[in-house]
Amino acid sequence: MAKSKLKIMSILRARCPACHSGHVLKGVFLIRPSCLRCHYNFYPEPGFYLGAMVVGFLLTAILTVPPMIVLKVLNVDPILLVLFPFAEFIFVGTFIIFYSRILWLHLEYQMTSRLNEGENKK
Repeated sequence: MAKSKLKIMSILRARCPACHSGHVLKGVFLIRPSCLRCHYNFYPEPGFYLGAMVVGFLLTAILTVPPMIVLKVLNVDPILLVLFPFAEFIFVGTFIIFYSRILWLHLEYQMTSRLNEGENKK
């Protein structure tokens, strides 16, 4: 239980998936090349975060469409129908895309650490 709570807090605080204490971010949105404490590589291959960006955009679109349908059914002002998706993409989309990259990094660490454990047993 404590180990899973540490992983969740590590994701929410944008910490290194290996040591759970090093900062992943450099500034507000930039991801460091590696962890300053344990030197875990945050860019294991070119285009690593492309999948996270696709998932983030998909989630943002999924969260945008149902409210748009409701607004259309309620027959709201067309200006609101145009402005609502922009506002949602700016505020909600930024948050989702940011955390999708952090989550992608943690998932990759979990997958490769299990693969490495299996190789070490052989």
